Amino acid sequence: MSGPHVVHRCVIGPEPRWEGYLVGHEAVVTARSLPRVRRDLEKILVDRLAEWPSEGPVEHTEHDLGDGVWVRESLDEHTLRRARTTRVVLDALADSRLREQLTALPGTLPGGVVVLSTVSGDTLDWIRDQHDGYGTLVVANALTNHRLWWNALTPPGSGNTTASPGAVSLTDLELSTAEGSIDEWIAASECGRAIVADTLPTEPTTGWTPGEGN
Repeated sequence: MSGPHVVHRCVIGPEPRWEGYLVGHEAVVTARSLPRVRRDLEKILVDRLAEWPSEGPVEHTEHDLGDGVWVRESLDEHTLRRARTTRVVLDALADSRLREQLTALPGTLPGGVVVLSTVSGDTLDWIRDQHDGYGTLVVANALTNHRLWWNALTPPGSGNTTASPGAVSLTDLELSTAEGSIDEWIAASECGRAIVADTLPTEPTTGWTPGEGN
């Protein structure tokens, strides 16, 4: 069991700032620098959590990709690999079709749709723990430097979940065990299998390759 997931969101604008929040809650800390927002958020968490986890919080940063889309990267030992996924996400978002699909999904409590940059080995529990139960968490994985796999996790009962390409239930994929990983999720999805086989379906429903699709 990992510690609480905390996010430091970089807000660009007339007054650039960082906003800190605990996943599942609205932003509670605002500061001009990342070190300050981290320090202030930790103080709040110490007061609010009944027991401070021995492993500490799991920290992430979020950056604005425009049109209400944010990319989240975990501050862990896989930083460079996650940055690679983010670069492929940026390339994919140059296609207006994908951007329109993502912006139409339900927004999170802090605002906007969050794209989570994953790497091989990330567990499904770790991914699910980052869903706030309110908006959309788009799970993205760079299969190559030019091919992106993604699925959108939306709240149960969301009106536009089933109608949104890429929206799927982990339960439907029978990947509900704690031992499951992003690699198994990709392999279990129809589009994931097609991409691995180096072919693409005519109308992808769980993945996206820049420049190709419906």
